[in-house]
Amino acid sequence: MIVNEEIQTPRRLRVFKRNCEQLEEIETIGATALAMAQQEASFLNATVRAICDDIGYPLVPPTVANMSTSHFGIYAEYNLLIVPLLESRYLLHLPDIYHELAHPFLHGRYENRSVLDGYRYAFKAAMVAVSQHTRSAVLYAKRERAPPAVELQYLFWGQAWQKYWLEEFFCDIFAALSCGPAYAWSHYHLAIKQGDGAFSTPTNKKQTHPPDDARMRIILFSLQKLGFGDECIVLARAWSDMLALRGERAEPEYRQCFPDNLFQTIVDLAHAGVDSMNVNLAVPGALTRWSERLNEAWTVFWRDPEAYSNWERSRIKILEDTTGPRR
Repeated sequence: MIVNEEIQTPRRLRVFKRNCEQLEEIETIGATALAMAQQEASFLNATVRAICDDIGYPLVPPTVANMSTSHFGIYAEYNLLIVPLLESRYLLHLPDIYHELAHPFLHGRYENRSVLDGYRYAFKAAMVAVSQHTRSAVLYAKRERAPPAVELQYLFWGQAWQKYWLEEFFCDIFAALSCGPAYAWSHYHLAIKQGDGAFSTPTNKKQTHPPDDARMRIILFSLQKLGFGDECIVLARAWSDMLALRGERAEPEYRQCFPDNLFQTIVDLAHAGVDSMNVNLAVPGALTRWSERLNEAWTVFWRDPEAYSNWERSRIKILEDTTGPRR
């Protein structure tokens, strides 16, 4: 007998299939990262460790692998931060590291870490605020005798908020609070380079990230809370000019989906959650070591874009010698 039916139950087959899928994932991600460990990543690994030390990161710093084909990302289950191959040669994108560092806070792998309790509580409270916003929108549609499609649209947005957008916003807030204005400029640059409609609000198609304008608004709310008022004026003007240049304007649906009052509530809750972890914030006039370096890079870039490349190369050479030289 080849197959013992008493042992080979449907459940065991499903478990076997899941284990095979998990093994394939480990081989694809983990083993590939180990195989691709190279000199390019050594500086970034040292940089990530230094950033985590600066801000008092409550978890083990992730390992960096140059295996991304587009932008920064993180596999929380493997504690693996992925970046494009040549990213260690540039400074202006590095603030996005702070965003990726926040994703593990809500991952199941770390659900028993008590240091994250306050942050997770803040996220749950924000989820309640999102649910209340969705419920209020649906009730308003009913009172106004709106078509059923309008109610379905609000419910669809509510699901996207809970499944995708709120976590992304919490990561944006963490990055703004711990890195400062440099993170806003990094988002500005990414939106120009890869953005697909700053006000793009889905109607029935999955969209895992909020629109670029919504993200910039919540970043500015976060920076204002820290006291970066003057910097926010400059950022808001640059953002507005860019949108005008591209001819983009917000539709009513966008404002309904992403209202300011909900943003302010989320920022207040996330700020309290970050504070509960005793993370060192990017306070005006008292930035942490790496946030100061990254903010300086953006200041130099805007002051003299043509001379920036030479400044950046010399600066990275110094940082390699002081942060972690390539082996």
